[in-house]
Amino acid sequence: MKKFWIQFVVLLVIILGSLYLVYHIEILSGYVPQNTSQIKYAQRNITVGATTIKVEIADSADKRRVGLSGKAEMPADQGMLFVFPEEKQYQFWMKGVLLPLDFIFIKDGRVVDLLKNIPIPNQDQKDSDLPIYEPITVVDMLLEVNSGFITQNNIKVADVVSLIE
Repeated sequence: MKKFWIQFVVLLVIILGSLYLVYHIEILSGYVPQNTSQIKYAQRNITVGATTIKVEIADSADKRRVGLSGKAEMPADQGMLFVFPEEKQYQFWMKGVLLPLDFIFIKDGRVVDLLKNIPIPNQDQKDSDLPIYEPITVVDMLLEVNSGFITQNNIKVADVVSLIE
């Protein structure tokens, strides 16, 4: 009987370990859900400094994973706001993104870092060769906007960021 329980526990550990690895391999490999057209983003207005724009809110793991992948254009007065469950120094890449972007990193309602003119990756570029972008500090949100937005709207570190109800 003791041998049965030992085998049962070992089998259970193997099954749970496999499920854990499959889940994390999907995340680390940049897994994107197949049916991305059914992902619905809430839309809000946000002010950054003196500028107001419309944003789609990416506030779940699937929404953040998909992000702007596959979009070839975005109106000048729009962007995507990534909302994170905790403050961290998150890393980002441009996998599947078809337009150059500016990144506005936000923590506690203030701009804490800016990255301008992030180019689209080459079509033949391997995932392992894609550049990784990260803020200089922990953040709780990232606003992705069209390349040139930061310069055109004079966005600066310390600018106030507010969601409009």
